Amino acid sequence: MNRADAFRTSLKRCLATPDFMKDFYARFMGSSEEIRAKFVNTDLERQGRILADSLLLMATAAQSAPEAIAWREMKHITLRHRELGITGPMYDVWLECLMAAVTAHDPEFSPEIATAWHETLRPGIEFMRART
Repeated sequence: MNRADAFRTSLKRCLATPDFMKDFYARFMGSSEEIRAKFVNTDLERQGRILADSLLLMATAAQSAPEAIAWREMKHITLRHRELGITGPMYDVWLECLMAAVTAHDPEFSPEIATAWHETLRPGIEFMRART
């Protein structure tokens, strides 16, 4: 299984656990007052669905050419992040909290799965970080 497939399979296992997104957002919002303030008046259930879609988009973008539709969609996400005042260091905290939730909720978590997540998400994170 290649890393992108390992990522998607792990993500499916995580999403199958009802508390995965709740755990991630509790960790992420608990990381700082600045991040917590970004989620005031946010419907976290809806935001969790958006995040799941965004993670799949990032996986698709990572395997796509720069002119692909997935990268155009990544530009839209990046613009939204810029509007919300998302800064570069927040991506590091986001990934750290996400990986802690993955570790807790993927029953098949391993160092190889961690590598698959990091390598799959890295291109999208670098793309957004460079533009926010």
